[in-house]
Parts: sequence; C-alpha cells; structure tokens
Amino acid sequence: MKITKLETMGNEFVTFTRVTTEDGAQGWGQLSTYNADITAEIFHRQVARHALGTHVEDMEDTLRLIAEREHKYPGSYLRRAQTGLDTAVWDWRGKAAGKPVVSLLGGTPGKLRAYASSMKRDITPKDEAARFVKLRDEQGFTAFKWRVGAECGRGRDEWPGRTEAVVPVVAKALGDDIDKLVDGNSCYGPKAAIKVGH
Repeated sequence: MKITKLETMGNEFVTFTRVTTEDGAQGWGQLSTYNADITAEIFHRQVARHALGTHVEDMEDTLRLIAEREHKYPGSYLRRAQTGLDTAVWDWRGKAAGKPVVSLLGGTPGKLRAYASSMKRDITPKDEAARFVKLRDEQGFTAFKWRVGAECGRGRDEWPGRTEAVVPVVAKALGDDIDKLVDGNSCYGPKAAIKVGH
C-alpha cells in the first residue's frame, strides 16, 4: 500500500504525524520531542519527499533509503524526524491487521505503567515535593522521576547542594509505597552517580 500523504501537527514541544495511504487509511505517530517544530521542518524537507510513494510494507527499506539519501545529515534531527514516519506506519500496520502494535512486535498487550516526570531544575525541593504529592493524590501516580545535577553539568549541580536536598525531601514527601527515580541527564561520572544513587 503506497503512502500518498504525510502531515504534521504540533508546536515546539510536541508534534504528531499522520500517514495516509492510497486507500485512505491512516496511521498516527509522533516526532521526537524538544524543538519538535524544527524536527517537523526536517520531516517535510528530508523524510517525506523520500517516503511519499513508497509502500508501508517496505518501511525498513524506506528508512534505510532516507538515511542513505540524506547521508550528509547523520545527526539527531534526521533520526528524530524519521521517528514520526516510523511510528505512524506502525500505527497504520496495527490498524490494518486489527491488532495492537505490541502484538506485531512480538509482545503481549497489557497495562502500561506511567510515571510522573519533572522537567524542572529551577524548582526548590519543597516546591517539587508539593507538585509531586498533588499528582500522586489527584492523578494516582505510583512512580515519579525528578531532575538532579545540572544537565550535562560535568559533575556540577544546578545550584550548590540542590541534589543533596531534593532527593530526600521529595522521597520523604512521596512516602514508602512510591517508586522513585532521578535523572541526572549526563551530569555525573560513575563515582558521583553511585554516590547520588545511594
């Protein structure tokens, strides 16, 4: 089945893709987040032009072809744009087969546990804890992830002592029956990461 139309809808934070085939069937996908509006431009200029007219059944070959034809752009934006095509085609395949995508990939459908995640580092430990407690109580989340260290901080914290403060404050506020994760975004080397982990 040939791809006849590729669309994007979104903003700088999140952008969805839609693939339409010659029979009018559609599949939805998503570009990678962060500057998704820039990724959408890449999608239309460097992905869609190669994918239009190809067959959804041959998507692995199409993705390789895109990488080859756009070989001067091996960076993340091209790959981030390809995710929009790939995920939309998988959705299309699932709908065509009348099965969840997870089944097509060899898995078993079931409940998917979600965790609440903070994207903030400019927040005090007390305020972060309050935000999470509200999410726990109002939305029922049983797992949380928050930021520690400075993003790609080479061992530096967002501000001195923040990590050492935010971990116990948030952990205590959430209680013992909650799973807790922290994300240092490449801040720490192994020794410091182990220390923060403990």
